[in-house]
Amino acid sequence: MWLYVKGDGAAPDGRLLNGLLGEGRLGMPLFFVLSGFLIFRPFAAAALDGRAQPRLWPYALRRGARIVPAYWLVILASALLLAFLEHPAAQPASEVMSYLVFLQNYREGTHGGIDPPTWSVAVEVSFYVAVPLLGLAAARACRRLRRPAARRRVLAAVCLLIAALGCWLIGQGTLHGWPGTTTDTLPVRMGSFGAGMLVAVLTHGRRLTVGPATALAAAGVALVATETAARIYGLGPEAWRQALIDTPVTIGFAMVIGAIVAGRPVGAVIMERGPLQRFGAYSYGLYLVHYPVIKVLRSFEAFPRDPALAVLVVVGISLALAMLLWRFVERPAIAWAHRRTPSRRTATRPAYAKAASGD
Repeated sequence: MWLYVKGDGAAPDGRLLNGLLGEGRLGMPLFFVLSGFLIFRPFAAAALDGRAQPRLWPYALRRGARIVPAYWLVILASALLLAFLEHPAAQPASEVMSYLVFLQNYREGTHGGIDPPTWSVAVEVSFYVAVPLLGLAAARACRRLRRPAARRRVLAAVCLLIAALGCWLIGQGTLHGWPGTTTDTLPVRMGSFGAGMLVAVLTHGRRLTVGPATALAAAGVALVATETAARIYGLGPEAWRQALIDTPVTIGFAMVIGAIVAGRPVGAVIMERGPLQRFGAYSYGLYLVHYPVIKVLRSFEAFPRDPALAVLVVVGISLALAMLLWRFVERPAIAWAHRRTPSRRTATRPAYAKAASGD
């Protein structure tokens, strides 16, 4: 919203405010770190405990039900609406299928079209496809290692390598101006996912007391703040900022997540109740619909030029649509998938795994 207000020249040029709002983009690496942790966590736990990997069919059905129905509805509705309005961002009907199968990032003609923020969903879905393969590789790597500590070291080393390679690739892409069709793909964005995977491995079966958890979270926040300040104020050589883009914040977010998972740092209560917890259910719908809402408002010349009013109008409309998506599309789809795939233990752990865990 600020981008469009600034683009219209209707807002004063305040460097700090502009910079902070611009760095709202950090929600993207945070999202990928969280996904790496949450999606890989059961696969990592199975490999570390010596159990069978999660079943593929329930995994695929539940991931599909969570992401696809709302996404398809918004993409199709947006495509039809943009065509009706003869909007410059409208796509030919022949191109819409690329968005429905999450392939829009791989071609210049479709990259960033219809609903631009959904490029990250395409990357996310490709990670969903890769995770079972990563889990299988993790299981095979750990199969001959009877000591839990050895299994953890091997998995941690692999996740660290994935994270480091991904962070290097996104830095190189930024430094050398690679096109979005290259940078907005899983291999180049794998650094954040890999960091989340590393958190899943390192925190499995471990607990931190309040003091160490708080210190770890504080150090993570400091890293995020450091990169944010460096980008806003242009601190340090430009080449270094480009080469290290998102690496400090990725490490910082991973540290915060690890602190919350393994312990309960001071301030964790903020994320356990209140607006963040209450409106979390609507966040996916809000993410999907807010950009089409902006496009429609601008098409009818109804987009407010006042920044505060723009936020109020766009968020108000988008949140109402997101709540409807949750009520009538997302929640029913999730419930249906869970009815089709009841939870159960897939296998009994080997004796060595039971002994290691104290069972």
